[in-house]
Amino acid sequence: MEEDGKFMVSLDRMEGSLAVLITVDGQSWLVPASHLPSDSREGDVLDVVFRRDPEETEKLAERVGDLQRRLLERTARRSDGKTQG
Repeated sequence: MEEDGKFMVSLDRMEGSLAVLITVDGQSWLVPASHLPSDSREGDVLDVVFRRDPEETEKLAERVGDLQRRLLERTARRSDGKTQG
């Protein structure tokens, strides 16, 4: 991968609503075709860029933390009910 987080893949084929992308090292990725540029065709070379999104990372961490707390509370309530009854 290049320093800027960008590298190339080729659009191998479409399988229904999925696109099969091939990386430079031969791995296959299945991605929703709707994520590709609308004019993409089999054989096209596409740039792929990965960038961190700190804001979305924080939002996700909060949602996961909230879910974990709710699950722990529910488990604790169920455990308390078993010991009392």
